[in-house]
Amino acid sequence: MKASFPPSPRRFLTTVLLGAGSGALFLGVGGRLVMWLFALATSRPPAFTLRGTLGVTLAGAIAGVIGSFFLMALRRFLPVRAALRGLAFAILCYLLAIPGFRPPVPLVFALFAPVFLAYGVVLVTVEARLARAAAPLPS
Repeated sequence: MKASFPPSPRRFLTTVLLGAGSGALFLGVGGRLVMWLFALATSRPPAFTLRGTLGVTLAGAIAGVIGSFFLMALRRFLPVRAALRGLAFAILCYLLAIPGFRPPVPLVFALFAPVFLAYGVVLVTVEARLARAAAPLPS
């Protein structure tokens, strides 16, 4: 399917909502899980609060929305095959996020990689499926 730019209002809204949802789930909740794993791996006591978890989940949703704008801007430059498109998008998002990782140690980079991979692949795959389902049938 050829990507059009700018996307239709419906596709734009769908992509933004998918970005928020997948961002909250993978980048937010997944990010919180990564923090917990990092605390365990470094023998630090995990200190999590409901407020902190909600804050990280909200930050993940916001990052997911930003990622959805990034996806819409780059869609035409990404590979056509869905699996490669999701992987390329996930790698680009991960590379953009690397400067924000704290502490900047290899363990943090390794723990966050699957979270970004899941976010990118799920967002791209679900968005493409919904766009195909909403596309008018050829006459």
